[in-house]
Amino acid sequence: MKYQNFVAFLIIPLAFFSTLSLLDNVQAQTNSSANQTTSQQQQQTNMTAQALMKTNIVEIKDTLDKAKLEIIQGNLKEALQDVRDVETQLFLIEPSPTKLLSNINKTINAIAKSNIEKALDILTNVQVTILKAENQIFKAAVSNPQVMQQFINTEEDANEEDDTETEDYADTMQQLNLKTNIN
Repeated sequence: MKYQNFVAFLIIPLAFFSTLSLLDNVQAQTNSSANQTTSQQQQQTNMTAQALMKTNIVEIKDTLDKAKLEIIQGNLKEALQDVRDVETQLFLIEPSPTKLLSNINKTINAIAKSNIEKALDILTNVQVTILKAENQIFKAAVSNPQVMQQFINTEEDANEEDDTETEDYADTMQQLNLKTNIN
């Protein structure tokens, strides 16, 4: 009987410590999986940030806001065109922001199927992704002023193009007015 008690008292602590060790291993694996997921999300955000640095982020955000309003107002064709315009801009960028493009494609499909709720949800997710990438750009700019200069140069180039388009439009309208006044 003493032998059985001795074995029981020896096995119970061993089982307890084995269970604790097993729980530690499970927790370590869970943390590892979470760290991998976080790392993948950061990589996606970094790729999106790199891509968006080569575009006019303000214009993209404005176009997506306009698309949301168009969806809410029931103008699905206009919203679809706006989202497709953003998609086209992003297709032309290297490195390609694949996750962002995937979500934009989902938005286009939802709009095409007149699934307004889903379209708005996905469009909101796209905007959140863009904001995260923009935040990443600003964080990089704080530590490296050259990044901010590159971002500013891209914005200035886009604004110059907008100014040229505005001037062209004004010239065209002036010419139309002159022709109208002559006739």
